[in-house]
Amino acid sequence: MIRIREISDPELREQIRSQLAKNRTCSAAQIPDWFELDDHDFVDLLNDLREAKEPTSDDPDYRIG
Repeated sequence: MIRIREISDPELREQIRSQLAKNRTCSAAQIPDWFELDDHDFVDLLNDLREAKEPTSDDPDYRIG
């Protein structure tokens, strides 16, 4: 388990909060600092953030070169 306030990087903390809010269809302001994520949910959020930054070869919009 990890609480949002335990994420030491402020930028990552806000990205996690924003992604979580997006997945839950609510405002990021509604996600409190004490909110707990289990390991699986935390990894899923990190993967969502990575996919948003880096298109994969499975993505139909992915272009090589």
